[in-house]
Formats: sequence, C-alpha cells, structure tokens
Amino acid sequence: MDKDTLQTNLSKQNICMDELLQSLFESTTDAISNRDMQGNILLVNSAFEKTYGWTYQDLTNDPYCLVPENYINETKEIFHQIKFSGKKISGYETVRKRKDGTIVHVCLTASPIRDSAGNIIGTSVIARDISDRKKAEEALLESEANYRILVENTNDIISTYDLNMKKIFVSPSVELHLGYTPYEYLQAGTFDCIHPDDVKTIVDLHQSIFTHKKNVQIEFRLKHKNGSWVYLESHYVPILSVNTEIESYLVVSRNISERKRSEEALRKSEEQYRFIAENTADFISVIDKYGNVTYSSPSHVKKLGTDTIYFENIHLDDASIVCERFSYMLQTKTPVLCVYRYRLENGNWIHLESRGMPFFSTDGEFQYFFNVTRDITERKQNEELLLRTEKLSVMGELAASIAHEIRNPLTSLKGFIQYLQPSLSENSAFTDIMLSELDRINFIVSELLVLAKPQNLHVKPVLLHTIIENVVKLLESEANLRNVEIMTELVNTSVSINCDQNQLKQVFINIMKNSLDAITSKGEISIQTKLLSDNLVLIRFTDNGCGISQELLPRLGEPFYTTKEKGTGLGLLVSNKIIIDHQGSINITSEINKGTIVEITFPIST
Repeated sequence: MDKDTLQTNLSKQNICMDELLQSLFESTTDAISNRDMQGNILLVNSAFEKTYGWTYQDLTNDPYCLVPENYINETKEIFHQIKFSGKKISGYETVRKRKDGTIVHVCLTASPIRDSAGNIIGTSVIARDISDRKKAEEALLESEANYRILVENTNDIISTYDLNMKKIFVSPSVELHLGYTPYEYLQAGTFDCIHPDDVKTIVDLHQSIFTHKKNVQIEFRLKHKNGSWVYLESHYVPILSVNTEIESYLVVSRNISERKRSEEALRKSEEQYRFIAENTADFISVIDKYGNVTYSSPSHVKKLGTDTIYFENIHLDDASIVCERFSYMLQTKTPVLCVYRYRLENGNWIHLESRGMPFFSTDGEFQYFFNVTRDITERKQNEELLLRTEKLSVMGELAASIAHEIRNPLTSLKGFIQYLQPSLSENSAFTDIMLSELDRINFIVSELLVLAKPQNLHVKPVLLHTIIENVVKLLESEANLRNVEIMTELVNTSVSINCDQNQLKQVFINIMKNSLDAITSKGEISIQTKLLSDNLVLIRFTDNGCGISQELLPRLGEPFYTTKEKGTGLGLLVSNKIIIDHQGSINITSEINKGTIVEITFPIST
C-alpha cells in the first residue's frame, strides 16, 4: 500500500472515530462537561442538561451555578490540581444543585484536556447521578441502626451462622438465657451446647434448609453455663445472595423453658385427672355452649351402653325438671343438682343424680359446663327397702299389740255362733256367712302375726315337685269352677330344697290365688321348673290374666297395697318375707291384658 492510500485510510478512520465519539458523547446517560483553564464552560452534552436542568447558556453566565455555595471552594481546589498538576480524579462523590433547587448526589470522574503538544488547556468532567444509590445506602444505614438496636435490646437470642454452621454472631441476650458472654458462646463449638438427643435433629434441619431454602422452626435444648438444660424455640432463616444461593443463616431463638415446665405440669395434671375420670364409676362429661359433648368418660359406655347421656332417654315426668335445673344453673352461674330416671338401651330404668358446674370466661360469658353423674339406683332401692322395713316394723308392732286383742273376742263370737247355730236353722245361711267372715278375720290376724315376730322355721329337705303337686290338687277344684286350666311342666330331675313345707305351700297358694283372681274368663295357669345351675332352681308361674301396669308393679309387696277389691295387701308381703327367709328371690313382670309372670329361685339342697 502506497503512502497516499494509507493517509486516505487514516483520514477516513479519524472521521469515523470522531463520529463515534460524538455519538457516545450525546447518547451516554452520564453528564459530560468541558471547561477551559479559566473555568468557563466550553461544551455540555444533552445528559448534562437532563441531569441538572442547567443549559449551556446558564453555565456561560455563571460557571458555578450548579455548585452549592458551601462546595465552591472545595470544587475550585480539586480542579486546580487537575489543571495545574495534571492529576486525574476518579470516584469523587459530592453534591450538585439542580436548576429547580433540589440537591443531586453525583460521582465525578475528572481529567485534564491536553493539546497536541501535551499542554493542559482545560478539564473534562463526567458526572453520574448516584442519588438512588445514596438513598438506598441511607435506608440501609438506618435499617442497620434499627436492626442493631433490636438485636442489642431484644430478649430473644439472635445469631448468625455460615454455611458450615459455624457461629458468626450472637446477640448479648445469650448471657441472660444461657449464662455465656457472647465471646464465650462464639468460642464454643457448634454442637458443644446442644443436647445429644437433639444433635441429629439439628443436622437434618440444616440439610433441609440447604435443600429447600425455606424458613423452618424447631424446638431443642441448649446447655446453660450452670449445667442445666434450656428449651429454645428457634426460627431458622436462610440468607440468600442475588443469585438465590444461601450465604448464611439467621437464627432467632426464644427461651420456652418456663412454658415447657408449665406444659409438663399441665400434662401431669391432665394425666392424673384423666386417670380419675377414666377409672371412676361416675359419668363425667364436658359440654360446650352449643350443647356438643367434647369429652365423655368411658364409664358411660360401661354402664349406659352409650357414650353420652341422651335427653330423650330421660323419663318424661323428669325431663321438665332437668331442663329447669340446668336453666337455673346458667342464669345464676351456680352449680345445680338434679335427680331423674333414665332408660338404658335394654329398656331398664335406673336413677341418676347429675351435678352440673358451669364454667365462664373472664368476661362472664358461658363457655361450657362439667357434668358429673352418678348411678344412685342401688341407693334408691336401699332407701325404699329401708322405708319398707320401717313400715314393716311399725306394722309388726301394731300387729303384735292388736292381734291378741282381736283373737280373744273372735274366739268368743265364733263359739257363741256355733252354739246358737242349731236354734237358728231357719237362718243358717246367715250363720254360715258370719262364720266364714270370722275365719277370714282370723286368717288376716294370723298373717299379721307372721309379720309381727320371727317365725321358727322347721327346715328340712323336701321334694319341690311334691309341694307343687299338693298345691295344684288343693286349688284344682276352685280352678275348675272358674274355668281355668292349670298346667305343669316340671324338670325330670328330682329336686330337693331345704324349707318349711307349710310356709312354702303358703307362698305358692298366694301366688296361684292371685292368678285365679286376675283371670276373668277361660284362662290358663302354667307352672314350670328349671335348673339354673347345680345349686339353683327356678319356679315360674305364668297366667293370662288382666295383668298389672308398669307404674303399679314397683308397689307390689307394700303393706296393705292391693289391686283386688277384697284383698288385704298382706299376701305378697308375707310371701316375700318367707322367700327371703329361705334365701330365695322373687321377680314379677306383667303386661296389661296379657298376663303376669312370677319367677322364684331357691337354692337346691345338697
């Protein structure tokens, strides 16, 4: 290539370079300005005017219009070094004033402008707006200050760890909870203070955070300087870099030892009360304000067959009383006691005593109530038995005092009527009635005497079937007159019982006569025997008479209580006493218009 061609190409390259520089000068976002040695403005780009708002003409009139007054001398001094020492300045941060009066933070890069001979003929300044960065730095400084205040004054323990779980920082509060100074704690190994049983949990946790980069919470134990164990509830937070890689870990820990002790004490207390609730014979339940049962002791199922007490199973006559008592409890906020009858799943009735205790919140609002219920059926039966015994005692005393007084006149009356009977042959029907009624009175007095004093039992082994057959023969003629058929179904095995034969006959006669009286038309009386075990026999009397209502059944056996027009109410009472004296038992079931079943059990003679 010849010299002329080379010069032409270089000339073209220079032209292209000038165009490139001019393009950069105008397109850059940085503010560029050039000044001469006297500080007069020579050139500014469009970014300069956009950044500061000052135009080239403004700077021509006042070269330092964009420099705050208190920065003018500092600026002149710096540019003096550039102009006369050729010094270059880079990264110089200062402030400038916009045309609207606002302050802008800038970072300056300044260098001298030289001519072809190398002489300094001016200065060139490139300014970059760093206001946003400065605001971010100030916000960060403020945040750091607040964070430091928080860290140094919070009651929680704040600590940081590197990727290898090495301690980097711990807040002063560590001394309050663990007894170590921050320096002592940081010098200890990562796992030195952690309870051995919790180390694996911590390691697994670290791996989980590293994998999923998510916050986690954990409870573990750290050793206090005095050797005791402190429970901490810690939140682990991974600190991520701009490329979302974990750089370190922030851990905020709270001392929950007191809470743990309270929870343990509460757990033990709950275990004790639950043990009592689940092993007591009483029915304990907790019911919320909406009527939902939130707890029910196992005794419900054991005794009632259901897991709770159902209102619909309460006896109809007692339901209104139960509602009234519990309404009173809610209104007065006081415990109440209520006694009622309850039907079991098998249809039997029991007596329950419930004590309701309301529980209210601090603002007086009803929350729930405790219900403690006890089966008092046995107590009720004992009370009834005691009442019956007292009646028997009173009646016995009464019977003892009047029986002899009645029998003496009876004997005289009967003797004179028998003496006069031949002379009153024309009115023999009347004398027969009088003698019959006198015998009836004498029979009543005899039954009274049975109750009035203990009877001497002449007990000996007797064949049960023989007694039953004798009673059937005795009452067979009366049954035929009433059009009643007596049927027997006796076990093949011969059964002996220790008894007073006459008294046992009296029991069977009383029961069968009651059956005969209950049958108004053609009927049947069935007598069955059955071996319940090797030492117990059952005698069942069944009739198809008028029956007895369920309301009247419990009163059977009360002194002078009878459902018959001419009854005395003493027959079943006497029979009960005889059966008890023979270590037996009696049970009566009946249904209106269907009949009655009487079941008696006696021990078998060995």
